[in-house]
Amino acid sequence: MSSNQYYDEETETALEKVKRLFKENKVVSAGVGLTIAAFIGASYGVRTGRREFAQHMFRARVGFQFFTIAALLGGGMFYDKKRKEERLALEQTRIALEDEQKNV
Repeated sequence: MSSNQYYDEETETALEKVKRLFKENKVVSAGVGLTIAAFIGASYGVRTGRREFAQHMFRARVGFQFFTIAALLGGGMFYDKKRKEERLALEQTRIALEDEQKNV
């Protein structure tokens, strides 16, 4: 997330949060897209009677779901750490400004 973007966790709606998280973590978006594509491919294979293809697609779907969950967890930890650092920096800036105003 770039420093010029601001969001308020307390007033942010669920849909806004999902949109923000998908923009922040592009790997999760890719994983979701690949999972959907594999599911559609498996559905196509089942409807056309191509069992082997459908089986490969179902297995790929499971793999992509695992990839997506790993990306969610990894990205969540990364962005949580990043947000904590940003909050700490903002708090230090606020304290420095307050000290500066007291000294004036």
